[in-house]
Amino acid sequence: MCLLIAIIIYFLFILFLSTLLYPMPVNDSGITRYRTIPWTTLILILINTVIFVAWIGPDMYTQEAGASGTVEYGPSPDYMGKINYYGFRETTLHEGIGVAAFTTFTAMFMHADIWHLFGNMMYLWTFGRRVEDACGSSRFLLFYLLSGVIANVGSVVVTPKLDDIPSIGASGAIAGVMGAYLFLFPGTSVNCLWGIGSLIRLPIAVVQLVTSQQAKFWRWTVSVPAWMLLIWFVISSFIPSVETIRSDQDTVGVNHLAHLAGFFAALTIFLFVRKDLFLRYLQGRSL
Repeated sequence: MCLLIAIIIYFLFILFLSTLLYPMPVNDSGITRYRTIPWTTLILILINTVIFVAWIGPDMYTQEAGASGTVEYGPSPDYMGKINYYGFRETTLHEGIGVAAFTTFTAMFMHADIWHLFGNMMYLWTFGRRVEDACGSSRFLLFYLLSGVIANVGSVVVTPKLDDIPSIGASGAIAGVMGAYLFLFPGTSVNCLWGIGSLIRLPIAVVQLVTSQQAKFWRWTVSVPAWMLLIWFVISSFIPSVETIRSDQDTVGVNHLAHLAGFFAALTIFLFVRKDLFLRYLQGRSL
């Protein structure tokens, strides 16, 4: 019981630190037009979670005796073997290593650690629900996979010297979903966990509580315009991407180029949206 409480406290502490400066979306504020259940989004979240918990997570770390007799933890050979075998690398395509071209897809369902998985699944849930409603479940799945392929391939096309570094994660595919959300619903707001935003709002809430006859309950989420959040995502991915292209070196350990390529894959979203919704878009009507 104590261990469980400690894990929960640690999780909440890390979550607080990670959302202190940059908002983490937890849900969008809009209503789905077709009132569909986001089966594809839910199944993708389930598949990614099961793969990590049952297959990747148990082999992540290994114990080794340090030089001073202390126990040190590091990535296990099994974990690194899975990353190298199923992660996307251009060399696997040229040399037919492992599952070759299928790594374009397998890499989308692998995550480096629990926080990598958690962040990606939060973004997928927030932005995937309405985009899936706009497309339908089967077409949304095709769009999601296409965005992931474009993200993986696009990142190695512009950095050929990094072709042997394995890339994993659903970030590229989810970036495509985020871009599609920006195209389809630019005027909506997204509910986010945001430390600084909550602190800024605190004095306003106190004034409202004192001056208003009706007490207002404190909300831990902050409503942020979707376009602002997503444009910042592009900017924060663009700057390190330029440095990676310029130096031909992976300087930050995050494949920001895949994020950008996936985001711009959103230009294909209009091949997948429902016909009547596409007509509404062309007419400038609300989606």
